[in-house]
Amino acid sequence: MTPGDDVEALLAQARERQAAHDVAASIDLTRRALALDPERPDALEQLGMLLVTRRRAYSEGLDCIERAVRARADDAGLWYSLGWCSEFVAHELSRRGAASELDPSALYQRAAEAFRRCLALQPEGKLDGDARDLLDHVENELRGR
Repeated sequence: MTPGDDVEALLAQARERQAAHDVAASIDLTRRALALDPERPDALEQLGMLLVTRRRAYSEGLDCIERAVRARADDAGLWYSLGWCSEFVAHELSRRGAASELDPSALYQRAAEAFRRCLALQPEGKLDGDARDLLDHVENELRGR
């Protein structure tokens, strides 16, 4: 097995564990894949999504997705993920009123920019529609602040 094959196998196992609702194992396997290939965009995105949505490790999760976008800035799906996670965190922090080093208004701004970048890459189908819908939602949130 080559190092690339190791990464592929680890990520496949991580996706299987995630589908089986074993989040801890999925995170561990994804971190192991990133230890072999630290700037791999799909692994960074996967880890970031898990950290944001399942562990409430918002700063670390968003950082992972931002690294993925920097590694592959021409990927509309990664920009969408950054926007979606930024909106998710902003909404969660606003709803819970929890103290955080993250500012919901800044996160909504980040989400809007990410959705605009996603759309500038001219995605097709569902990704285009979803990005447009969420951009509208985020812009409404920003107008209300």
